Amino acid sequence: MSEKDVKDNETEALNNAAAENAENAGIEAGETDMATSIESVDFAVVYDDGGDSIATESAENAENTEGIATEDSVASDNANRVNETLALGATDDEQSLDQHETVQADSATSVSSQIDREIKHHRKKDAFFFKANPTFALDHVTVHNRKTGRNVLDDVSLAFHAGATHAVLVDAEDVEQHQALVATMVGMMRTTSGNVMHKSTNLTDATPVDVLGHRIGFIPQRFAVRGDLDAEGNVLYAMDASNRNFLQPKPVIARELLKRVGFEEVTSGLPVGKMSALDQRRVAIARALSCEAEVIIADEPTAGLNRDDAAVVLGLLKKAKRDEDRKRAIIVVTDNPEVADQMEHCAELE
Repeated sequence: MSEKDVKDNETEALNNAAAENAENAGIEAGETDMATSIESVDFAVVYDDGGDSIATESAENAENTEGIATEDSVASDNANRVNETLALGATDDEQSLDQHETVQADSATSVSSQIDREIKHHRKKDAFFFKANPTFALDHVTVHNRKTGRNVLDDVSLAFHAGATHAVLVDAEDVEQHQALVATMVGMMRTTSGNVMHKSTNLTDATPVDVLGHRIGFIPQRFAVRGDLDAEGNVLYAMDASNRNFLQPKPVIARELLKRVGFEEVTSGLPVGKMSALDQRRVAIARALSCEAEVIIADEPTAGLNRDDAAVVLGLLKKAKRDEDRKRAIIVVTDNPEVADQMEHCAELE
């Protein structure tokens, strides 16, 4: 082999070695770049509905991140626009609202001050008394006597309120009018026109048992009690006739009522007919209270009594207008002006 051939072979070997080195260097560089690119990859965990985690590549994360950023920026812009819009008239609205509330307060204060001035000016107890709907009322009641052609009651309107005592003063010489008034008020006589009302109920639409057993406690002048029964028996008799249901045993209630009207001890076995006139009126009041009515009508409750006994009876009626659990309208029909003056309200029948 010539010297030239030897040099050519060495040169080729050197070139091959260089190429191999270069190729190896390229591979190492590629591996290095790949390692670098792999290390730079960001991994994110996204949870789906099933709770599994999915790893996504950086490109997908970049797209998702860009989308989220875009949505957040849009929401932020919208919120800013809303806040700017609300801020435009905030100052004016607040001022107008404050002014409106001030006007209302000033108006209420003005009305209150005006009412106070009027009351002080008139100085009348009932000048500004606002009455509620009456518990018991006669509304334009007329009772016509066909035989005589007379209107015994002629367009009578009266109102009675629970928690108060009332008197209706009648003419002592007009017995027919007196009897017609009482009979009409307790539902024993029908009106020719007009209505007798207990709250919203017309007495003509109610049965006699309902009227005298539930709605009205009546104390008539005669036969107010049964003379053959003792005090407790009289009250029990009235309770049985009312057909009411009571929360306590009837004897217990009867004794409490008798104690309330002034019997210190129940006079068991003593017929009421043998009692004094005052004690008979006590029993009559207890009987009227036993039906738990809201209206008590007493026809001449003091007739035949001396002044002291009459004062006791009127005191019991006044006391009955209000209990712990009930208010009553106490109505006294009388031809005695002194008795009528003892009541809180008085109406004179023409």
